[in-house]
Amino acid sequence: MDERRQNINVNIEGIELPLTVSSPEEEKMYRDAAKLIQQRLRSLRDRYKQLPSDKYYYAMAMLYTGVDAVKASNSANTEPFLGMMEDLEKEFDEALKD
Repeated sequence: MDERRQNINVNIEGIELPLTVSSPEEEKMYRDAAKLIQQRLRSLRDRYKQLPSDKYYYAMAMLYTGVDAVKASNSANTEPFLGMMEDLEKEFDEALKD
């Protein structure tokens, strides 16, 4: 096994999830993600007390987390292009003034 890799356990809802990480940064990312999911589950339980079972809270937490990931992916993919478009528009405006 790679010496840089480390086995860790992350806990969500009392469930120990064994993981292998390759850096302290990656470990922090997984631990932060587990905290976010746990907080999201608590928030959903407070907000939607009428749901029939835990699986609904888990599914909603996954859905919200997925939506956050899609939003982040979309904004990360378009930001460089938006900057380039602004630069091109400025160049066109300057060229048209001449």
